Amino acid sequence: MKKIILCFLVSASLIACTNQETKTEAKTETTGSVTTTGTDVDLIKKSITAFADGDWPTYASTYADTAKSYHNIWPSNTDTTVGVKIPVLIEGFKKQRELMDGKLTMGGTIFEVVTMPDGSKYGHVWVDFTWKNKKGEVGKSVLFDSYGINKDGKISYEWPIYDTKDVVRLGN
Repeated sequence: MKKIILCFLVSASLIACTNQETKTEAKTETTGSVTTTGTDVDLIKKSITAFADGDWPTYASTYADTAKSYHNIWPSNTDTTVGVKIPVLIEGFKKQRELMDGKLTMGGTIFEVVTMPDGSKYGHVWVDFTWKNKKGEVGKSVLFDSYGINKDGKISYEWPIYDTKDVVRLGN
Protein backbone atom coordinates (compact mmCIF):
# COMPACT_ATOMS: atom_id res chain seq x y z
CA MET A 1 0.00 0.00 0.00
CA LYS A 2 2.91 2.34 0.79
CA LYS A 3 4.30 1.77 -2.73
CA ILE A 4 0.98 2.75 -4.32
CA ILE A 5 0.78 5.94 -2.26
CA LEU A 6 4.43 6.74 -3.06
CA CYS A 7 3.77 6.21 -6.81
CA PHE A 8 0.74 8.45 -6.61
CA LEU A 9 2.69 11.23 -4.85
CA VAL A 10 5.57 11.02 -7.35
CA SER A 11 3.14 11.11 -10.31
CA ALA A 12 1.26 14.07 -8.82
CA SER A 13 4.56 15.90 -8.19
CA LEU A 14 5.74 15.33 -11.77
CA ILE A 15 2.45 16.58 -13.19
CA ALA A 16 2.49 19.64 -10.92
CA CYS A 17 6.07 20.54 -11.84
CA THR A 18 5.57 20.14 -15.59
CA ASN A 19 5.53 23.43 -17.54
CA GLN A 20 2.00 24.21 -18.52
CA GLU A 21 1.44 25.48 -22.04
CA THR A 22 0.67 29.17 -21.93
CA LYS A 23 -1.80 30.41 -24.47
CA THR A 24 -1.65 34.02 -25.48
CA GLU A 25 -4.55 35.49 -27.36
CA ALA A 26 -5.26 39.11 -28.14
CA LYS A 27 -8.58 39.32 -26.44
CA THR A 28 -10.22 42.55 -25.45
CA GLU A 29 -13.03 42.17 -23.02
CA THR A 30 -15.85 44.49 -23.93
CA THR A 31 -19.48 44.31 -23.09
CA GLY A 32 -22.60 46.14 -23.97
CA SER A 33 -25.52 46.87 -21.71
CA VAL A 34 -29.28 46.72 -21.63
CA THR A 35 -31.48 49.05 -19.64
CA THR A 36 -35.18 49.64 -19.12
CA THR A 37 -34.72 53.11 -17.61
CA GLY A 38 -32.97 56.34 -18.52
CA THR A 39 -33.13 59.15 -21.06
CA ASP A 40 -32.96 56.89 -24.13
CA VAL A 41 -35.80 54.71 -22.82
CA ASP A 42 -37.75 57.89 -22.04
CA LEU A 43 -37.18 58.99 -25.66
CA ILE A 44 -38.79 55.88 -27.14
CA LYS A 45 -41.61 56.02 -24.57
CA LYS A 46 -42.23 59.64 -25.55
CA SER A 47 -42.26 58.71 -29.24
CA ILE A 48 -44.61 55.74 -28.99
CA THR A 49 -46.97 57.58 -26.59
CA ALA A 50 -47.11 60.57 -28.95
CA PHE A 51 -47.89 58.17 -31.80
CA ALA A 52 -50.73 56.55 -29.81
CA ASP A 53 -52.13 59.97 -28.87
CA GLY A 54 -51.81 61.38 -32.39
CA ASP A 55 -49.53 64.13 -31.04
CA TRP A 56 -47.64 64.60 -34.28
CA PRO A 57 -45.40 67.55 -33.29
CA THR A 58 -44.11 65.62 -30.24
CA TYR A 59 -43.77 62.45 -32.29
CA ALA A 60 -41.73 64.28 -34.95
CA SER A 61 -39.55 65.93 -32.29
CA THR A 62 -38.19 62.54 -31.20
CA TYR A 63 -36.67 61.87 -34.64
CA ALA A 64 -33.55 63.22 -36.32
CA ASP A 65 -34.21 65.30 -39.44
CA THR A 66 -32.78 62.55 -41.67
CA ALA A 67 -34.63 59.67 -39.96
CA LYS A 68 -36.49 57.08 -41.98
CA SER A 69 -39.01 54.41 -41.10
CA TYR A 70 -39.11 50.89 -42.52
CA HIS A 71 -42.57 49.41 -41.82
CA ASN A 72 -42.82 45.63 -42.16
CA ILE A 73 -39.89 45.50 -44.56
CA TRP A 74 -36.23 44.69 -44.29
CA PRO A 75 -34.14 47.88 -44.42
CA SER A 76 -31.83 47.90 -47.43
CA ASN A 77 -28.59 49.70 -48.15
CA THR A 78 -29.06 49.16 -51.87
CA ASP A 79 -32.74 50.11 -52.25
CA THR A 80 -33.14 53.63 -50.91
CA THR A 81 -36.84 53.74 -51.84
CA VAL A 82 -38.00 51.39 -49.06
CA GLY A 83 -37.51 53.89 -46.24
CA VAL A 84 -40.06 56.63 -45.60
CA LYS A 85 -39.10 59.99 -44.11
CA ILE A 86 -40.93 60.82 -40.90
CA PRO A 87 -42.96 63.83 -42.22
CA VAL A 88 -44.34 61.63 -45.04
CA LEU A 89 -45.10 58.88 -42.54
CA ILE A 90 -46.97 61.33 -40.27
CA GLU A 91 -49.18 62.46 -43.17
CA GLY A 92 -50.15 58.83 -43.74
CA PHE A 93 -50.85 58.37 -40.03
CA LYS A 94 -53.11 61.44 -40.01
CA LYS A 95 -55.24 59.97 -42.81
CA GLN A 96 -55.35 56.64 -41.01
CA ARG A 97 -56.50 58.30 -37.78
CA GLU A 98 -59.46 59.88 -39.58
CA LEU A 99 -60.81 56.32 -39.83
CA MET A 100 -60.48 55.74 -36.08
CA ASP A 101 -62.76 56.76 -33.25
CA GLY A 102 -60.38 58.34 -30.72
CA LYS A 103 -56.84 57.43 -29.80
CA LEU A 104 -55.00 54.15 -29.81
CA THR A 105 -54.79 52.40 -26.47
CA MET A 106 -51.48 50.89 -25.42
CA GLY A 107 -51.21 47.78 -23.28
CA GLY A 108 -48.55 45.25 -22.39
CA THR A 109 -45.61 47.55 -23.07
CA ILE A 110 -41.95 46.61 -22.76
CA PHE A 111 -39.20 49.18 -23.40
CA GLU A 112 -35.44 48.64 -23.50
CA VAL A 113 -32.29 50.23 -24.88
CA VAL A 114 -29.23 48.20 -25.79
CA THR A 115 -25.86 49.95 -25.83
CA MET A 116 -23.27 48.12 -27.89
CA PRO A 117 -19.55 47.97 -26.98
CA ASP A 118 -18.85 50.62 -29.63
CA GLY A 119 -21.37 53.00 -28.01
CA SER A 120 -24.12 52.64 -30.62
CA LYS A 121 -27.63 52.40 -29.17
CA TYR A 122 -30.73 50.52 -30.21
CA GLY A 123 -34.12 50.95 -28.60
CA HIS A 124 -36.85 48.32 -28.63
CA VAL A 125 -40.51 48.42 -27.76
CA TRP A 126 -43.14 45.73 -27.65
CA VAL A 127 -46.67 47.10 -27.36
CA ASP A 128 -50.22 45.88 -27.74
CA PHE A 129 -52.32 48.53 -29.56
CA THR A 130 -56.12 48.57 -29.66
CA TRP A 131 -58.52 51.04 -31.27
CA LYS A 132 -62.05 51.44 -32.51
CA ASN A 133 -63.00 52.30 -36.05
CA LYS A 134 -65.85 54.66 -36.89
CA LYS A 135 -68.23 51.66 -37.01
CA GLY A 136 -67.35 50.79 -33.40
CA GLU A 137 -65.37 47.68 -34.31
CA VAL A 138 -62.27 46.98 -32.25
CA GLY A 139 -58.94 46.55 -33.96
CA LYS A 140 -55.79 45.18 -32.42
CA SER A 141 -52.15 44.85 -33.40
CA VAL A 142 -49.07 43.79 -31.49
CA LEU A 143 -46.10 45.89 -32.53
CA PHE A 144 -42.38 45.31 -32.20
CA ASP A 145 -40.34 48.39 -33.04
CA SER A 146 -36.59 48.73 -33.20
CA TYR A 147 -34.96 52.17 -33.17
CA GLY A 148 -31.52 53.52 -33.85
CA ILE A 149 -30.62 56.25 -31.36
CA ASN A 150 -27.98 58.74 -32.42
CA LYS A 151 -25.45 60.63 -30.29
CA ASP A 152 -27.77 63.68 -30.21
CA GLY A 153 -30.43 61.66 -28.37
CA LYS A 154 -32.76 61.43 -31.37
CA ILE A 155 -34.17 58.44 -33.22
CA SER A 156 -32.21 57.97 -36.44
CA TYR A 157 -34.42 55.21 -37.85
CA GLU A 158 -37.29 52.98 -36.85
CA TRP A 159 -38.13 49.48 -37.96
CA PRO A 160 -41.62 48.42 -36.82
CA ILE A 161 -42.93 44.93 -37.42
CA TYR A 162 -46.64 44.24 -36.89
CA ASP A 163 -49.67 42.34 -38.16
CA THR A 164 -51.58 44.55 -40.61
CA LYS A 165 -54.82 42.51 -40.64
CA ASP A 166 -56.84 44.88 -38.42
CA VAL A 167 -55.09 48.00 -39.76
CA VAL A 168 -56.22 47.13 -43.30
CA ARG A 169 -59.81 46.69 -42.04
CA LEU A 170 -59.92 50.39 -41.11
CA GLY A 171 -60.51 51.33 -44.74
CA ASN A 172 -63.34 48.85 -45.22
